[in-house]
Amino acid sequence: MDVKQILIIDDEAVQAQALTATIKEIFPEANVFFASGKEDIEYCIENKFYNLVLLDLRMDCYEFDGMSLAQRIIEINPFSKILFVSKFIVEYMPQLSKMLARGEVIGFSEKRTYDEWKPELKNIIEEYYFSIENEPSKVNVALLSYYMDLKNENDAFKKGKKYEDFIAVLFRSIGFQEIMKRVKDESLNEVDLVIRNDIKDEFLSKFGKYILIECKNKPDTKTDKNDYILFHSKLENASNMAELGFLFTTSSVTRNTYIEAARNSKSSKKVIIIDNVAMSQLLQYDNLKEGLKKIIDSQVKDN
Repeated sequence: MDVKQILIIDDEAVQAQALTATIKEIFPEANVFFASGKEDIEYCIENKFYNLVLLDLRMDCYEFDGMSLAQRIIEINPFSKILFVSKFIVEYMPQLSKMLARGEVIGFSEKRTYDEWKPELKNIIEEYYFSIENEPSKVNVALLSYYMDLKNENDAFKKGKKYEDFIAVLFRSIGFQEIMKRVKDESLNEVDLVIRNDIKDEFLSKFGKYILIECKNKPDTKTDKNDYILFHSKLENASNMAELGFLFTTSSVTRNTYIEAARNSKSSKKVIIIDNVAMSQLLQYDNLKEGLKKIIDSQVKDN
């Protein structure tokens, strides 16, 4: 997957399409997509993988503006950066300056004719991606910082929400692009995250079209055998669409959970348990995808 994953948000579809075409012309190797409708904007922010957002500030068509969307983007995907593109930069300068100082924004650029605008856009975006390509460890450091922050969260509800968002960002960082939250199957079983297994990898592609993820936020108790059994049954109900599931927990795991996993070793449905120790190990890998594959391999062999 190419590192350039660019989301363009503008309430005017014609402008969003034109800017998308311009960015694709400048960076033909990039994956560039846009959102302009309210539901489409919300869906892309929540579910798509992106590491740069070109964001309009004034959105007269909606009750929100670019500043409120920026806060949501930072909350959902703190590893993505924002480039504000607008004719109204001056109006928002006090807020923009604060975001720039915090490192959430890589810059702001005033809209103009595309022939005039392209050199500036090219320079800003090239500089940003050059830093990513030459310092990939920045993503791991940011992930570890985010993980430590959610671990220290005292509010149980907020911690659970942060944990799901963190896992989604983790898998997007690996390269998975379509991640759906709170999905119910035909039997009304709910799965925290469903990932479309669209990544180009010979090892991971063996595990069906989707990957299921359960996030257990149990700060006071260990994840136990019953948690495992319930999640494994959800994986079984996925028929042939999913062969792989991850049981993530913010706490540790009881010994009988691993015994239960061993009993299911002959099943084609594989549940990989990621506790605090495994998560810390994963975040130490420079290449997160290879680290995840090693954890999968280890647990499949052990079981």
